[in-house]
Amino acid sequence: MTEFLWTFAVQELLKKTVKLAAEQIGLAWGFKKELSKLKDSLLMAQAILRDVNRVKADLDSLKLWVKKLEDIIFEADILLDDLAYEDGRRRAESGNGVMVRSFFSFSKNPLAFRLKMANKITNVAKKLDELVFIKTPPRCVGTTSNEAEIDLNQVRETDSFLDEIGIIGRETEVSYIVDKLVVLPIVGTGGLGKTTLVKEVFHHDMVRKNFDIFIWVCVSHPFKINKILRAIRGSLNPTFGGSDEREVILQELQKLLSGKMYFLVLDDVWNEESILWNELQACLLKINQNKGNAIVVTNRSDKVAEIMETNDIHHLSQLPDDHCWSLFQKCAFGSNLPIIPDVIRGQLVKKFGGIPLVVKVLGGMVNSCKKDEGLQLTLENLVRIALPKEDLILSTIKLSIDRLPSSSLKQCFAYCSNFPPDFFFRKKELVLMWIAQGFIQLPNGSNVTMEDIGARYFDILLSHSLFQDIVKDNRGKMIGCKMHDHIHEVACAISNDQSLRRHLIMDGKSVGDEVLLICQRRRTVCCSESLPFDNQDTITNFIYLRVLIIRYRLITELSDTIAQLKHLKYLDISNSGISELPKSIGLLYNLQILKLRWDIKLPTTFTTLVNLRHLEFDFDYNNQIKEMSKHLSRMTQLQTLPDFIIGYDHGRKIEELGPLKDLKGKLSLFFLERVKSKQEAMAANLVEKENMSELNFAWSIEREECNGGDLNVLEALQPHKNLRSLSISYFAGQLLPNGVFVENLVEIQLWRCERCETLPMLGQLSKLKVLQMHSLSGVKSIGDEFYGNYCESRTLFPKLKRLYVWKMDNLEQWKEIAALSNCTTFPHLENLTIGVCLKLTSIPNILVTHSQKLEVDTGNAGLYSNLQSPPQLQSLSISCCKCLIKLPNWLEFCSSLEDLWIDNSRDDISPPNLQNMQNLSSLGLENFHNLPEGLDGIHNLKKLVVKGPMEGYDWSRFIPSNSLEVLELHETGTNSLTQIPRQLEHLTALRSLIIESFNDVESLPEWLGNITSLKTLKLSQCRNLNSLPSKEAMSNLTNLAVVRCSQLKMDEGGVEREKVSHVPYVWVE
Repeated sequence: MTEFLWTFAVQELLKKTVKLAAEQIGLAWGFKKELSKLKDSLLMAQAILRDVNRVKADLDSLKLWVKKLEDIIFEADILLDDLAYEDGRRRAESGNGVMVRSFFSFSKNPLAFRLKMANKITNVAKKLDELVFIKTPPRCVGTTSNEAEIDLNQVRETDSFLDEIGIIGRETEVSYIVDKLVVLPIVGTGGLGKTTLVKEVFHHDMVRKNFDIFIWVCVSHPFKINKILRAIRGSLNPTFGGSDEREVILQELQKLLSGKMYFLVLDDVWNEESILWNELQACLLKINQNKGNAIVVTNRSDKVAEIMETNDIHHLSQLPDDHCWSLFQKCAFGSNLPIIPDVIRGQLVKKFGGIPLVVKVLGGMVNSCKKDEGLQLTLENLVRIALPKEDLILSTIKLSIDRLPSSSLKQCFAYCSNFPPDFFFRKKELVLMWIAQGFIQLPNGSNVTMEDIGARYFDILLSHSLFQDIVKDNRGKMIGCKMHDHIHEVACAISNDQSLRRHLIMDGKSVGDEVLLICQRRRTVCCSESLPFDNQDTITNFIYLRVLIIRYRLITELSDTIAQLKHLKYLDISNSGISELPKSIGLLYNLQILKLRWDIKLPTTFTTLVNLRHLEFDFDYNNQIKEMSKHLSRMTQLQTLPDFIIGYDHGRKIEELGPLKDLKGKLSLFFLERVKSKQEAMAANLVEKENMSELNFAWSIEREECNGGDLNVLEALQPHKNLRSLSISYFAGQLLPNGVFVENLVEIQLWRCERCETLPMLGQLSKLKVLQMHSLSGVKSIGDEFYGNYCESRTLFPKLKRLYVWKMDNLEQWKEIAALSNCTTFPHLENLTIGVCLKLTSIPNILVTHSQKLEVDTGNAGLYSNLQSPPQLQSLSISCCKCLIKLPNWLEFCSSLEDLWIDNSRDDISPPNLQNMQNLSSLGLENFHNLPEGLDGIHNLKKLVVKGPMEGYDWSRFIPSNSLEVLELHETGTNSLTQIPRQLEHLTALRSLIIESFNDVESLPEWLGNITSLKTLKLSQCRNLNSLPSKEAMSNLTNLAVVRCSQLKMDEGGVEREKVSHVPYVWVE
């Protein structure tokens, strides 16, 4: 296979410097002639480089010429960046009306600066002309190209189903591994799918049933015990910020894992030293000695597996051809499978080599084809390309990179080499780093942002299978992903930064020319626990640094010398110990992205950062800082400002938001009571901020007085119609204005608006999916004002999926819709929660499609059989509604329900008949006088919780219930049962049983041993219980908890304790 000539970095650097030169010519500099000459030279270099890519002959000499060109363009880029810095300085000083120069400023004398810069520009242009015109490579004449930059919108966009493909052809191996769990190494070469296989095991139903805690640690290299232990601790308690000493970590893990059965995955282990493995095993035993714990280890070497001294080692083999083809089809075509000729199919399968990673990468290449004719050509080209079998994986990945649709994408991909293997790339952060490096340039006349283009780049790389292990938030939005080791290896191989070795950074005393030169060319530095700087002045060796990330809590101070990094565009100290920024931070005029801790103290020079686009931090009410820096309005490039703390002083009022027209994403406004008038609130100009997607309006939890101005302020904070999410907290007005609830809202939260008496009109919001109303104590009635104008709209709340009504203390009436003819309400509702509405008497018939008017209190249940019950409702919870007269009539016909919790707070309501609820998997019943009818006919029920007086219950309704896995019985009656219901022994799938407050039960029955599936038993507050069944009856138990059962003597060496001596975990309180 022909060796690749990677010129994309130089191509992009050239394109960027041409654009920068053109921008600088338009400014009022005194050296336009020199800049124009430099621009012409850069354009000629672009033309020659295009020829170099076409010729690709005499590869060694071409590489040398490209390297020389890269050095000159690097110099030009730095030079033009210096001019951009000077422009930022001038704008900052003129905007602030103050001088912020210091000994770091290079432009105290404007005349001397102009002469110096003119000479530098001329010298760079001469070097470029000599290389381009005199030392031009053979057959490269610099012809003008008519090729346009590819339109990325024409590249097929996918939802990246890679995280949902799962496994193909490994189902038998999954079952084998599940059966062999103790300590099991899984061995196989890179790319065979070890991690994918173990993920399937990790989420397997049998694994989830038999373990309490699930831990995933990506170990990689080096194998450091403390690092692994910290990772385990982090997965169990992400907020733990204690000591890094091993003893402290072990003590914390003992608390977290005490009495738990854990399933631990150590992924990508390279350690071949038995001493280290034995040391880790010793630590794990100190934490938890349960016999049923399981550890699965993935690695590439038999030697790694052998040092674990286990009986079983699972070797992963190549994937069979037919399974490879199925995987390829999923990666390339999704569910839209085209007809592929058998000849092409057979030749492609041979190229796969049985390696899933190769299949995914090649499938990703085909996935980018939009049209059928392009697909056919792509498949034929893939067949013709020769891929060496001895290096199949890396060659395939390189081919995929070479076929990316633009040099910008290739550069963004290569940039990932700056981070270690198994690094989790957060999408937003990575895109902002690409911007900081100058990899993303806006096309002329474009109305999109660099951030939009960067997000598009990320999605394209994802669709080419160059990322994996996708993580999304609860809204389905991409958070980030990882990169496979082999793909990361290729990124390192083609990156221009490959010569930078870690020890060169770590050695702060190294001053050799080679080290210094490498430092100066370095554009990204990430300082972490594994890569610390002992001396902060070392960082100033990286004079052309664009991205600086400090993720090390022991670094508590940022030196004034940070101002020497005048090319810095991305600074992240959010995970450091730095609590105050130095004044010199204001001299970083090129800075575009700044990520801070929530409690950081900002200097007065902060607002001179005129090019800042993204300022990220999270406000905390416990924070003592109750105001923002003054004059944020001067930072007119800001797009990200997550929180704004409103102040009283000039420069800290809400009007500072007015000029920030590019704000996007999320914005939270705190202390809105400090806004004194409607006019003052209107000055924030939220209605013009079309890119805002989420707004949170918050008044103070406790304030001295409510002067009645909240309504005026909220009306003046009218958002743009594009807003997707709105939250209002502690609003003290009596009425929520309808105008702020704009048409495109998807989510609304109303939180503790306790004086509000009327709900806003929300029923006609066509995109609303989530509505949460909490602690609206002033609302007494829900009626037509809430539903909206149903005379014009026949469907109310047409897209709502989740409705949450909680702690509406004075809510008495939830009215029916006045005219129900041919009106549909809540047709897509999936989750309904109604709780702590102490005065609510009835729940209306709003969740059905109505063809006729119904009376609120009709008792004719047969009438409901002619109506369409809630077709989508999956979860319903009704609790703590003490005045509720009856349950809604439609409930018994709700066949879609999967999760149901109901309590009988009034003590005179019968439980619903469950015969139509065949999909129920979780059921909670509280304070009913019997079990519901139809319980014995539910064959999918997994969990049942029963609380209440159980005397007189018909326990035969349990039979048959052979699907039940978790049962909780909480007796609350004064006449307690004297024995556990015998019908429980027929629950053949039961694995967890909780028995609480059975005060008249003195001994547990021997027939508990008939429930052979039972693993966990908890006995709580059974005050007369004094005897357990025999050891044989509890032979299958793995967990036993005894809590406040005073008569049950569980002392060590006692009779009852001896009965459970075989149980791995016993907890007595």
